[in-house]
Amino acid sequence: MAKISTYPSNTDINANDLLIGTDSEDSNATKNHSIGSIDTYIKTNLGLGVTQVLTGSSISNQEPSGLDAALQVEFGAAQGSGVDPVQLSVVGAITFNQKGLYLFNGFGNFERQGASGGDTVTAFRALINGAQVGYTKIVELDKVGIAIPYETTIPLSVSVGDVLTWEIIRDSSGIDAGGLYTHTLLSSWSNIPSASFTVWRVGV
Repeated sequence: MAKISTYPSNTDINANDLLIGTDSEDSNATKNHSIGSIDTYIKTNLGLGVTQVLTGSSISNQEPSGLDAALQVEFGAAQGSGVDPVQLSVVGAITFNQKGLYLFNGFGNFERQGASGGDTVTAFRALINGAQVGYTKIVELDKVGIAIPYETTIPLSVSVGDVLTWEIIRDSSGIDAGGLYTHTLLSSWSNIPSASFTVWRVGV
């Protein structure tokens, strides 16, 4: 019998491929184990594991330039590089440098400032590689001085180079007001960012 090290390599792995191992419930008998059964065992018994890979926040007010003019949401200073699983640009583009499953948690502090009168309609959406994903959502306000925190957590299955961005817009169905605003607290608590996010990588 040839040594295992001399067998040809197989890079086209699928769930039906077999590995040799022992069966502890059968006197350590040598048996074949499929890749699929091992995958199921790991996910069922060992858990997937979640690792935080990036977080960012903005302390700047973010206001569209006018009605129906989209504004890309930013999350503070640029972070990371191409060797990191995820990186952030100064304009708010979140680039995934490693393929896999991620969890994205995003927060926006929607508010209306300026003169009273009329309703504001601030819409927001997510984009992957410049194309919208999911539904457009809105925050509608009929008064000044009201803050509505919005938070969402979504799973993302991404390829290398995929870019996630967020946009807000003051829709012309309302008045030219509204956006994402910071808040300075007088207590010892941290101040409220206009927008923030955290990304976790999911995997064993």
